[in-house]
Amino acid sequence: MKFTDLRGEIRLHEPMSGHTSFRIGGNADALVFPVDRQDLAALLREIRDQRLPFVVLGGGTNLLVRDGGFRGAAISLKKMADIDISREYRSLGGSFAVITVEAGAMLARLLSFSVEHGLTGFEFSTGIPGTVGGAVCMNAGTAQGEMGDIIDTVTLVAPDGELILRHREEMGFGYRTANIPADHVVLDAKILLRYGDAGKIKARVKQIMAGRKERQPWGLPNAGSVFKNPLDESAGKLIESAGCKGLTVGGAQVSQKHANFIVNRGNATAADVLQLMELIKEKVLEMHRVRLEPEIKIIGED
Repeated sequence: MKFTDLRGEIRLHEPMSGHTSFRIGGNADALVFPVDRQDLAALLREIRDQRLPFVVLGGGTNLLVRDGGFRGAAISLKKMADIDISREYRSLGGSFAVITVEAGAMLARLLSFSVEHGLTGFEFSTGIPGTVGGAVCMNAGTAQGEMGDIIDTVTLVAPDGELILRHREEMGFGYRTANIPADHVVLDAKILLRYGDAGKIKARVKQIMAGRKERQPWGLPNAGSVFKNPLDESAGKLIESAGCKGLTVGGAQVSQKHANFIVNRGNATAADVLQLMELIKEKVLEMHRVRLEPEIKIIGED
């Protein structure tokens, strides 16, 4: 597999276990690191011309790669992670900043940036892993808010390398979803935040982080919430009441702390996680007559 116009790094037969928060996954045929928008556009054109499957890793935090690996190109945007205040303005609601952030920037870094500049509106992201691009694609969020609440515009790269600008109302944000074609890639986003009291913002972030650490597993590899919350229901509560807390298959275990998390006890395979997910779905369906849908993305082959 060759990409003649690529200026960034390419790694052939790269183990995905080193690039996912689950620490699980077989080899991708290629892992590619474009260095800027021109490099990404050139890469997507070559992928289109070669008719290659591809996946954008984001932070690898909402992803399970099967044990047989991924036949195609995995794309990492970690080298494309600039964050800048592009404009400021005042209105009746206060003083605001428009931040331009590239897709490869980690959410935690964007949160730190907003806190340092006394900007409020992004505190909901506290403790959410992953990148801005991935968060836009799945409209990541919590009960405190979600990405669609703060987006101004999103820039996508089409398979032919064309840049497409979409305004928030064109993004179709919904529960853990956004209207982004499967063959397009998020390049950057402009988000809108309001200037506030820096001390209160820091205190709010500290409070949210403490709550997340108390309720969710830390220190063991996982991919965040495994299943979407059904309408007006909590997937975690349904799973717990179905008796699944602590349920184990191989090295994969339903977290004792939060039942909608599966943790890697150290030697889990993707097959372990998938089998455990099926057991959870069966037990919840049997007890509650509710069909759980995965929130994590599953790619690759057995």
